[in-house]
Amino acid sequence: MSSAPSATASREAILGYEAEVRDLKATIAALRDALEQEQSVSARRVSQALLVTDSEIAQLKNTAIALRETLEQTGRQREQAVQAAVLAASQEITSLKAAVVELRDQMELMRQEKEVAVQAVVLRTHNEITQLKEIAAALRSRLDDSRPSAAEKT
Repeated sequence: MSSAPSATASREAILGYEAEVRDLKATIAALRDALEQEQSVSARRVSQALLVTDSEIAQLKNTAIALRETLEQTGRQREQAVQAAVLAASQEITSLKAAVVELRDQMELMRQEKEVAVQAVVLRTHNEITQLKEIAAALRSRLDDSRPSAAEKT
């Protein structure tokens, strides 16, 4: 009978092992399910992170494009402003040159008019001096004529 209790013990051991194997298989299945769920969650998170990253990259690209366009537009505006300033300066220089020529012509005309006026004054003064000399000579001559001569006094 010793074989019966030993057979029962071994049968109980086998049943224990079989229960442990079933428990381990159930644990493995549960762990596999949990691992698959975790991988699924992880894959979704990675996918969402990639979507967010792709969105951020797209936004950054759009921002870079917008900034580049703004920079180019600012450069064009600056270039136009420089061209406008150069044109305005050129026109002002042309205007100033014309004014200088006009003033130079007016100054030359005034100089010529002054010379004519000075010559007229010199001529008039010369004529007055000549007339005054003639008058003085005539008055001297009359004075000499009206004075009694030295022979008449004696």
